[in-house]
Amino acid sequence: MIFFNELSLKNKIFISSLGFILILSILIALFTRSLLITGLTGELKKRGVGIAQGIADSSRVYILTKNLAELTVLAYDARLGNRKDMVKYLIISDDQGNILAHTFTTGFPLNIKSVVKNQDYKKESITSIDVDRHSVFHVVVPVKEGIYTIGSVQIGLDKRHIESLISDLRLVFLSFLSLMSIVFFFLSHRLALHITKPVGSLIRYTDQITKGDFNIISKEDLDRKAFDIGAKDNEITQLTNSFIKMTSQLKQSTDKLKESQRKYRSLFRSGPNPIFVVNKKTFEILDVNPNATELFGYEREELLGMSLFSLGSLDNEKFALKYPESETLVISSKVKFFKKNGGVVFVNIHATPSEYWNEDVIIVGATDITELVEKDSQLIQASKMTNLEKMSAGIAHEINQPLNAIKMGSEYLCMMKERKQKIKEDDFKMVLEEISTQVSRAAEIVGRLKTFSRKADFSREVININDCIRSVNKIIGRQIILQNIDLILDLDESIPSVMAHNNRIEQVLFNLFTNARDAVNERIEISKDIEKGKIAISTFLDSENVGISISDNGAGIEPNQMDSIFESFYTTKEMGEGLGLGLSITQGIIRDYSGTITVDSQPGIGTSFRIIFPAHSKEN
Repeated sequence: MIFFNELSLKNKIFISSLGFILILSILIALFTRSLLITGLTGELKKRGVGIAQGIADSSRVYILTKNLAELTVLAYDARLGNRKDMVKYLIISDDQGNILAHTFTTGFPLNIKSVVKNQDYKKESITSIDVDRHSVFHVVVPVKEGIYTIGSVQIGLDKRHIESLISDLRLVFLSFLSLMSIVFFFLSHRLALHITKPVGSLIRYTDQITKGDFNIISKEDLDRKAFDIGAKDNEITQLTNSFIKMTSQLKQSTDKLKESQRKYRSLFRSGPNPIFVVNKKTFEILDVNPNATELFGYEREELLGMSLFSLGSLDNEKFALKYPESETLVISSKVKFFKKNGGVVFVNIHATPSEYWNEDVIIVGATDITELVEKDSQLIQASKMTNLEKMSAGIAHEINQPLNAIKMGSEYLCMMKERKQKIKEDDFKMVLEEISTQVSRAAEIVGRLKTFSRKADFSREVININDCIRSVNKIIGRQIILQNIDLILDLDESIPSVMAHNNRIEQVLFNLFTNARDAVNERIEISKDIEKGKIAISTFLDSENVGISISDNGAGIEPNQMDSIFESFYTTKEMGEGLGLGLSITQGIIRDYSGTITVDSQPGIGTSFRIIFPAHSKEN
């Protein structure tokens, strides 16, 4: 088997075909020999019985008269002519088994008398025995006279007669088999050569194709070869034509792949944004384009092997969990990345699965939005200053109250000193404590204003929404109450924290508080259908999210204005009273922290804003 496996395809086909023909010929020879032996043996037995029957019919009278001479003549007549080689001996006996005539000239063989004696003379029988080292069929035919058996005729048929005939036939068959073997040898060789020659050529061409050589043979040459082969064998034609089509399609696919690779490399290297090729499991950077090295200040060799998460504030677990198995794009907005020199860059992340050198990877695109974030911060800051400007009168009033108390206390002390009157210790202590309290109150008001008015950095930290609401309430709550508006706080103290920035969330709440105040004042002053306004602020837990609800009983929003209220520079206020950026800024800040804002309003009844933020769990 090992030797056969090492043979060429041509020799395998040749040996297999020749071996199959030889085995088939041998099986046919054996089957034919078996049929011949069976047929000749049967024919020999029939002839023997016929000869014995003929002798039995002629010997009745002589057996009854005991005419031994005539019986002997009949016995020898049975072996005349062509019967001599077939009939080995002939015996005529009476009904007692006594031999009356026979053809033995050299005496009886040792076992013949016992064989004759033991025969059943009343029925025909054929047995195989050995007589004088000759194998014979011993045929017994009874001699009958009426219903009585008067004797028997027994003939020995020589088996060598059959073997001689079979030997002659075997010689003829072997000669025929040899001739057929020579013919099949030649045909098998030609067949193997005919099949394997084009296949060998196809294999040679295929080996060259695997090396990238698609110009091994022209299509015209292949067509000519296909025609030459097809004139003799249609299947080979189909194989050759299939090979031609495969070669053509493979060449086209290879050209397209090379063109795609050139486009990919061109886009990858000349793309305006940084691009990272990241291992899908370890998030190790496998390749970067020149813009990535330019933006972050690293050399290409320094970035290769680094983790993507070491460059920025991406959350490893969240990014891995959010990353889909399908072709869905993943986007992370306003992610803080760090340059080699420590500088901060804000980017939007676009990631999609791909394959790189037979390895599952993520293609990560980073869009630099640092300038946009800076402008966004400036816009928010401008909005804050505008709001503070509008509240300047109220803020001044709040600061004047502790200043007046301080002034009264200090004037009282000065007056007592000028009059040289002694101040009671309890009165002196009370005045000093009141001055200290009012100084702390003024400092707190100024501190809150400074905190609110400072420029907020875009970052994420764990904050409590209730704290932000209380902080804004301290700034604007008293002014709202002084405008004949009830400010109702219903805060759920069990709500979890969220990932945001308190200064930006305070800006969101401040915008919504002032909008609610303006809507209530508009209804009180214009519609005059209510005497007292109401603003209700509540927090709640919605499944795994933290919710804020801000409702008022103000003028409401018209249905045709609902789709435009979050657009930049859209406002329903009179010229000079607003720029139309409040709700646009509010929506942008909420989206930055993966939140949503919805509004439900009925004109003349009121408006309710609902904000939802994903809760921050300790496991995250």
